[in-house]
Amino acid sequence: MKNILLAVAGLAIALTVACSGDTSGTTTAPTEAPTGVPATQTPTQTPMPVQEWELQKIVVDRTTVTVSLHVFAGVDVGVTINGNKPTRVEPAMAVINFVFEDVAIGEHPVTISGVVGHSETASVTIEPPPMVDALLPLWLDEWVVSLDAGEVEFPPRSITRYVHQGEEVYYVVKECCDQFSDLLDADGNLIGHPDGGITGRGDGVTKFSPMGLQGDLIWPWP
Repeated sequence: MKNILLAVAGLAIALTVACSGDTSGTTTAPTEAPTGVPATQTPTQTPMPVQEWELQKIVVDRTTVTVSLHVFAGVDVGVTINGNKPTRVEPAMAVINFVFEDVAIGEHPVTISGVVGHSETASVTIEPPPMVDALLPLWLDEWVVSLDAGEVEFPPRSITRYVHQGEEVYYVVKECCDQFSDLLDADGNLIGHPDGGITGRGDGVTKFSPMGLQGDLIWPWP
Protein backbone atom coordinates (compact mmCIF):
# COMPACT_ATOMS: atom_id res chain seq x y z
CA MET A 1 0.00 0.00 0.00
CA LYS A 2 2.80 2.37 0.90
CA ASN A 3 4.49 1.63 -2.41
CA ILE A 4 1.30 2.48 -4.33
CA LEU A 5 0.99 5.87 -2.59
CA LEU A 6 4.58 6.71 -3.38
CA ALA A 7 4.06 5.86 -7.05
CA VAL A 8 0.98 8.06 -7.28
CA ALA A 9 2.82 10.96 -5.62
CA GLY A 10 5.72 10.63 -8.06
CA LEU A 11 3.38 10.62 -11.03
CA ALA A 12 1.71 13.85 -9.81
CA ILE A 13 5.08 15.55 -9.43
CA ALA A 14 6.11 14.50 -12.96
CA LEU A 15 2.90 15.88 -14.43
CA THR A 16 3.38 19.18 -12.58
CA VAL A 17 6.92 19.59 -13.97
CA ALA A 18 5.81 18.72 -17.50
CA CYS A 19 2.97 21.25 -17.43
CA SER A 20 5.23 24.01 -16.14
CA GLY A 21 7.58 23.57 -19.17
CA ASP A 22 4.77 23.90 -21.82
CA THR A 23 4.59 27.47 -23.01
CA SER A 24 2.01 26.91 -25.76
CA GLY A 25 -1.16 28.95 -25.39
CA THR A 26 0.44 31.53 -23.14
CA THR A 27 0.42 35.23 -24.04
CA THR A 28 3.03 37.87 -23.33
CA ALA A 29 1.85 41.21 -22.04
CA PRO A 30 2.73 44.06 -24.48
CA THR A 31 5.66 46.24 -23.60
CA GLU A 32 4.49 49.70 -22.76
CA ALA A 33 6.39 52.79 -23.81
CA PRO A 34 8.25 54.51 -21.01
CA THR A 35 6.23 57.09 -19.21
CA GLY A 36 6.65 60.60 -20.67
CA VAL A 37 7.67 59.53 -24.23
CA PRO A 38 5.02 60.77 -26.76
CA ALA A 39 3.61 58.37 -29.30
CA THR A 40 4.70 58.83 -32.94
CA GLN A 41 2.26 61.12 -34.89
CA THR A 42 1.88 61.72 -38.64
CA PRO A 43 2.75 65.36 -39.46
CA THR A 44 -0.10 67.38 -40.96
CA GLN A 45 0.13 70.42 -43.30
CA THR A 46 -1.83 73.60 -42.82
CA PRO A 47 -4.27 73.90 -45.76
CA MET A 48 -3.78 76.91 -48.05
CA PRO A 49 -6.55 79.54 -47.83
CA VAL A 50 -9.12 79.47 -50.61
CA GLN A 51 -8.27 81.58 -53.68
CA GLU A 52 -10.48 84.66 -53.49
CA TRP A 53 -10.01 85.92 -57.06
CA GLU A 54 -10.43 84.65 -60.59
CA LEU A 55 -9.09 85.91 -63.92
CA GLN A 56 -12.09 87.14 -65.87
CA LYS A 57 -10.60 88.50 -69.11
CA ILE A 58 -7.67 90.31 -70.70
CA VAL A 59 -8.54 93.02 -73.22
CA VAL A 60 -6.03 94.58 -75.62
CA ASP A 61 -6.85 97.95 -77.18
CA ARG A 62 -3.90 98.98 -79.34
CA THR A 63 -1.14 99.51 -76.75
CA THR A 64 -3.41 99.43 -73.68
CA VAL A 65 -3.95 96.16 -71.80
CA THR A 66 -6.71 95.72 -69.22
CA VAL A 67 -6.60 92.68 -66.93
CA SER A 68 -9.96 92.13 -65.21
CA LEU A 69 -10.18 90.03 -62.06
CA HIS A 70 -13.36 88.86 -60.39
CA VAL A 71 -12.71 89.31 -56.68
CA PHE A 72 -14.73 87.38 -54.14
CA ALA A 73 -13.30 89.02 -51.01
CA GLY A 74 -10.65 91.64 -50.38
CA VAL A 75 -8.22 93.13 -52.89
CA ASP A 76 -5.02 91.40 -51.82
CA VAL A 77 -3.92 90.53 -55.33
CA GLY A 78 -1.60 92.23 -57.79
CA VAL A 79 -0.97 92.04 -61.54
CA THR A 80 2.22 92.77 -63.48
CA ILE A 81 3.24 92.73 -67.13
CA ASN A 82 6.94 92.08 -67.65
CA GLY A 83 7.28 92.78 -63.93
CA ASN A 84 5.84 96.28 -64.35
CA LYS A 85 2.95 97.51 -62.23
CA PRO A 86 -0.24 98.83 -63.85
CA THR A 87 -0.68 102.45 -64.83
CA ARG A 88 -3.85 102.55 -62.76
CA VAL A 89 -6.26 100.24 -60.94
CA GLU A 90 -10.01 100.64 -61.41
CA PRO A 91 -12.04 98.82 -58.75
CA ALA A 92 -15.69 98.15 -59.52
CA MET A 93 -18.44 95.95 -58.12
CA ALA A 94 -16.79 92.53 -57.65
CA VAL A 95 -14.34 93.34 -60.49
CA ILE A 96 -10.94 95.03 -60.44
CA ASN A 97 -9.43 96.32 -63.69
CA PHE A 98 -5.64 96.58 -63.84
CA VAL A 99 -4.85 98.94 -66.73
CA PHE A 100 -1.44 99.00 -68.46
CA GLU A 101 -0.85 101.80 -70.96
CA ASP A 102 1.77 102.19 -73.68
CA VAL A 103 2.73 98.51 -73.67
CA ALA A 104 5.42 97.83 -76.27
CA ILE A 105 4.75 95.81 -79.40
CA GLY A 106 5.39 92.08 -78.88
CA GLU A 107 4.43 89.26 -76.51
CA HIS A 108 4.55 89.88 -72.77
CA PRO A 109 4.01 87.65 -69.72
CA VAL A 110 1.15 88.52 -67.38
CA THR A 111 1.55 87.48 -63.74
CA ILE A 112 -1.26 87.52 -61.19
CA SER A 113 -0.21 86.97 -57.57
CA GLY A 114 -2.22 86.85 -54.35
CA VAL A 115 -0.63 87.61 -51.01
CA VAL A 116 -1.55 84.17 -49.65
CA GLY A 117 0.40 82.35 -52.34
CA HIS A 118 -2.06 81.78 -55.19
CA SER A 119 -0.76 82.80 -58.63
CA GLU A 120 -1.65 82.52 -62.28
CA THR A 121 0.22 83.36 -65.47
CA ALA A 122 -0.92 84.33 -68.94
CA SER A 123 0.49 86.15 -71.93
CA VAL A 124 -0.59 89.11 -74.01
CA THR A 125 0.50 90.19 -77.46
CA ILE A 126 0.56 93.75 -78.73
CA GLU A 127 0.23 93.72 -82.49
CA PRO A 128 1.91 96.37 -84.65
CA PRO A 129 -0.47 98.88 -86.23
CA PRO A 130 -1.92 97.80 -89.55
CA MET A 131 -0.21 98.89 -92.71
CA VAL A 132 -0.99 102.49 -93.46
CA ASP A 133 -2.67 103.19 -96.77
CA ALA A 134 0.00 102.70 -99.42
CA LEU A 135 -1.26 105.84 -101.14
CA LEU A 136 -0.32 107.99 -98.14
CA PRO A 137 2.76 110.14 -98.57
CA LEU A 138 5.87 109.05 -96.68
CA TRP A 139 5.81 112.00 -94.25
CA LEU A 140 2.26 111.15 -93.17
CA ASP A 141 3.00 107.42 -92.96
CA GLU A 142 5.89 108.09 -90.58
CA TRP A 143 3.80 110.52 -88.55
CA VAL A 144 1.00 107.99 -88.11
CA VAL A 145 3.46 105.30 -87.00
CA SER A 146 4.86 107.70 -84.38
CA LEU A 147 1.36 108.55 -83.21
CA ASP A 148 0.41 104.87 -82.85
CA ALA A 149 3.59 104.21 -80.89
CA GLY A 150 2.80 107.05 -78.46
CA GLU A 151 5.96 108.90 -79.39
CA VAL A 152 4.26 112.24 -80.10
CA GLU A 153 4.06 114.44 -77.02
CA PHE A 154 0.97 116.39 -78.07
CA PRO A 155 -0.95 114.25 -80.56
CA PRO A 156 -3.82 115.78 -82.53
CA ARG A 157 -7.39 114.69 -82.08
CA SER A 158 -7.71 113.55 -85.69
CA ILE A 159 -6.18 113.68 -89.15
CA THR A 160 -8.58 113.52 -92.11
CA ARG A 161 -7.88 113.54 -95.81
CA TYR A 162 -10.07 115.65 -98.13
CA VAL A 163 -10.08 116.79 -101.70
CA HIS A 164 -10.42 120.58 -101.66
CA GLN A 165 -10.53 122.67 -104.83
CA GLY A 166 -9.17 119.69 -106.76
CA GLU A 167 -6.20 119.23 -104.42
CA GLU A 168 -5.53 116.61 -101.74
CA VAL A 169 -5.35 118.24 -98.30
CA TYR A 170 -5.06 116.99 -94.72
CA TYR A 171 -7.19 118.55 -92.03
CA VAL A 172 -5.60 118.24 -88.57
CA VAL A 173 -7.79 118.95 -85.54
CA LYS A 174 -5.89 119.68 -82.35
CA GLU A 175 -6.79 118.23 -78.94
CA CYS A 176 -7.83 121.52 -77.38
CA CYS A 177 -10.51 123.76 -78.86
CA ASP A 178 -8.42 126.87 -78.21
CA GLN A 179 -5.73 125.64 -80.60
CA PHE A 180 -5.74 126.35 -84.32
CA SER A 181 -6.50 123.46 -86.63
CA ASP A 182 -3.99 122.87 -89.44
CA LEU A 183 -4.60 122.41 -93.13
CA LEU A 184 -1.67 120.69 -94.86
CA ASP A 185 -1.04 120.06 -98.53
CA ALA A 186 -0.08 116.70 -100.04
CA ASP A 187 3.60 117.33 -99.15
CA GLY A 188 2.86 118.17 -95.51
CA ASN A 189 3.36 121.89 -95.92
CA LEU A 190 1.13 124.15 -93.82
CA ILE A 191 -1.51 125.92 -95.87
CA GLY A 192 -3.09 127.69 -92.90
CA HIS A 193 -5.44 127.45 -89.97
CA PRO A 194 -9.05 127.21 -91.16
CA ASP A 195 -10.64 127.16 -87.72
CA GLY A 196 -9.99 126.79 -84.01
CA GLY A 197 -8.29 129.26 -81.74
CA ILE A 198 -10.00 131.47 -79.16
CA THR A 199 -12.53 132.82 -81.67
CA GLY A 200 -12.99 129.47 -83.40
CA ARG A 201 -12.40 131.13 -86.77
CA GLY A 202 -8.79 130.11 -87.24
CA ASP A 203 -6.40 132.63 -88.82
CA GLY A 204 -9.26 134.36 -90.62
CA VAL A 205 -7.51 133.88 -93.97
CA THR A 206 -7.59 130.15 -94.82
CA LYS A 207 -10.85 129.22 -96.50
CA PHE A 208 -11.72 125.63 -95.78
CA SER A 209 -14.57 123.81 -94.06
CA PRO A 210 -15.05 120.05 -93.75
CA MET A 211 -18.82 120.53 -93.66
CA GLY A 212 -20.45 118.68 -96.54
CA LEU A 213 -17.18 117.09 -97.69
CA GLN A 214 -16.51 113.33 -97.85
CA GLY A 215 -13.27 112.69 -95.99
CA ASP A 216 -11.08 109.69 -95.15
CA LEU A 217 -10.09 109.40 -91.48
CA ILE A 218 -6.36 108.73 -91.40
CA TRP A 219 -5.80 108.83 -87.65
CA PRO A 220 -6.78 107.52 -85.18
CA TRP A 221 -7.41 104.27 -87.03
CA PRO A 222 -10.64 102.57 -85.96
